[in-house]
Amino acid sequence: MTHLLAGLPDDYLRDMAAYFSEQHVPYPAPVRADVSAATLEAGRTLAKEGDAARGLPACAACHGAALSGMLPAIPGLLGLPRDYIGAQIGGWKNGLRRAAAPDCMADISHKLTPTDIGALAAWLSSQPVVEPYVPDAANSVRLPAECGSQAQR
Repeated sequence: MTHLLAGLPDDYLRDMAAYFSEQHVPYPAPVRADVSAATLEAGRTLAKEGDAARGLPACAACHGAALSGMLPAIPGLLGLPRDYIGAQIGGWKNGLRRAAAPDCMADISHKLTPTDIGALAAWLSSQPVVEPYVPDAANSVRLPAECGSQAQR
């Protein structure tokens, strides 16, 4: 993708981004993960409550109560395939994904075990997307940690 976009002017890239950000295609129905109820509950707990003993904030603390993200740069977490979610978290954990310092997702992912990642991916991918599924306004909540990709107020 980078090769295709590298020579395009910034104004055109912004226009493309604006166009695609305004498209609201229907989300597919969630797929029930073939995991135990205990695994799904572990994923739900991490997503909604976190694990204070391990310094893990809930996904909802940054991605919003509806897990729909927060403008301008925190993505929604629902409507995504299980393998994609696991791969993205794994990418943060293994250093393949990076963000502006301080890289809060890298810090969080390093505290997650492979079992945690599997549980989160299973639970998130099995949740329905409730419309309207739109990101929260910028800085609508105070993030639990400094995050370089999201300015703090």
